[in-house]
Amino acid sequence: MIKKPDRAESFKPKCLLTDRQPAYTATGFIVPCCWVDNPWGMRDDFIKRFYDPKMHIDNNESVMEIMNSDLYNEWWDMLINRPEEAPDICKKYCGSKLEDKVTKHDTYISKKGNK
Repeated sequence: MIKKPDRAESFKPKCLLTDRQPAYTATGFIVPCCWVDNPWGMRDDFIKRFYDPKMHIDNNESVMEIMNSDLYNEWWDMLINRPEEAPDICKKYCGSKLEDKVTKHDTYISKKGNK
């Protein structure tokens, strides 16, 4: 049996460690990344806070006002100082072991005679 890696074990937030940018949702909110903008992400109590009406772009002077809000400061503090508290969706997309050699292999089947 193949054991799946514990992604929480090696959590490396791409929003902190790479140039991954926050996402602007179709409903007018700035969220930490596009991966959290889905029903599974929105079930998390912390992520739900990014969808509070006071965080809506129309209720702020600028994107920078949102990015410098207490909520975002709490978010970054949590990721840096208490990464074990990160939402499961973050651990799913930003957790892996570097030695995991996950590869993809595509196989194409064509009709006889076609190359």
